[in-house]
Amino acid sequence: MSQHAREIVWHEVADDFVTEYSRRMLMSLPRRDQRENGELYISGLLSPTTRKSMRSIASIAGGGAAVEQRLHHFISKSSWDWRPVRRALAADLEEALDPLAWVVKPMVVLKAGEHTVGVTESFDLQLGRVVNSQRSYGVWLANDTRSAPVSSRLALTGEWLADAERKRRAKIPESAGIDDGDVPTAAAAVLELARGWRLQARPVVVEAREEDARALVCHLSAAKVRFVLRISGATRLVPYNAVRDGRAVRPLAAQHLAEGTELGGRPVRWVGRTAPGERTAQISSVDVALPGAGLPLRLVGAQCTRERKARELWLSNMTDAPAVHVARLGRLTERVEQDFADISTKVGAMDFKGRTYGGWHRHTTLSAVAHSIVTLSAVHDQEVELSIGDHLQIA
Repeated sequence: MSQHAREIVWHEVADDFVTEYSRRMLMSLPRRDQRENGELYISGLLSPTTRKSMRSIASIAGGGAAVEQRLHHFISKSSWDWRPVRRALAADLEEALDPLAWVVKPMVVLKAGEHTVGVTESFDLQLGRVVNSQRSYGVWLANDTRSAPVSSRLALTGEWLADAERKRRAKIPESAGIDDGDVPTAAAAVLELARGWRLQARPVVVEAREEDARALVCHLSAAKVRFVLRISGATRLVPYNAVRDGRAVRPLAAQHLAEGTELGGRPVRWVGRTAPGERTAQISSVDVALPGAGLPLRLVGAQCTRERKARELWLSNMTDAPAVHVARLGRLTERVEQDFADISTKVGAMDFKGRTYGGWHRHTTLSAVAHSIVTLSAVHDQEVELSIGDHLQIA
């Protein structure tokens, strides 16, 4: 984490702003004691402790076992609905950030045992082995300089949804997963916002290298959602001109198709963790389709100077947009990854130790509020600095 991010989290957020913003986001909670517990919990998430456990938050509040038990009940066993809080948060951030896109970020948390809600064994590509983990998908509002999460959806496998006893222990509602059908969790997380949150429609950006890209394309296209998917070089595609002409062609790897395309357009700056320092990259694009499907898509690649292979590849249905714009949207996954590392991990996004479905959603919701407090505090400070600078220039 950068020194600047650490200072924002621990030193630059005013106490009165934390209180005011928390109260505004928690207005939907029906009881006064629930709202007070929510304010206490958010304040604890913003504290400089390493792990955000019930015990550490209670300790920061100056309480002991009684406060810890009260917070445990508030998160894991209370009846307050987290969805209105998320909608209020999204509406506020939409106005404050004017996002370019909604970015879907997967989050994998390693877990021991089998009782944590949603936990399952699966192969992790980064670790190269089978792990016990809990997987979820957060939806973030993002522009080039800031991003913040507004919603999270827990991935529940068919094994979980079919096991009545596990569902009972984790207090998973009968309605969970029913509306999803065969919709990938990453797509379902976005469609929830699109169908009833009264937000301005934005392009959806998904880190899809470990996802079923075909399923995402099908379901997002059916919902008329504009999308940019970051895909792996092994994704199989066909040139769209062959589909249009009715010619049968063998599917090719996306990496191969991108490398066979002539680089064009002006070089663009390439800044981020995937490319240390600042370099230049050129953008290529080619119209493609999924094998067996007629929907026109665009494959966009970014190749840094003096590199033979495209560094990143994106698949989009925004075929009328300039390739550079598609790449700009696609790179918002880097913005989100940076803010997740610098802020979300410090306000407890991965620290929930409870076992209930509702507890997980309440904790991640309040963690998102804490993240937004940090983000909006930084936005406010930047606006003040610009205002002071303008005033000095006028003087």
